[in-house]
Amino acid sequence: MKQAIFATGTVTYAIKGRDLLKRAGFSARIARDFGGAGCGYGIAVSGEPGKAEELLRKAGIKIYEIKEQ
Repeated sequence: MKQAIFATGTVTYAIKGRDLLKRAGFSARIARDFGGAGCGYGIAVSGEPGKAEELLRKAGIKIYEIKEQ
């Protein structure tokens, strides 16, 4: 199963995004993103990163960087 971390602009967006993805059936959690993008928080997602990204962007969640694992 693919995993990805979406770096967000604020911790509030990370929380909203996590909740949105969980309602959509994804396994999602808040993660500290140690990259230089965004606020330092992100959303760790298991499943299909492409679909998760699409849901987040449609909901207005700003994504600064995506790290696939």
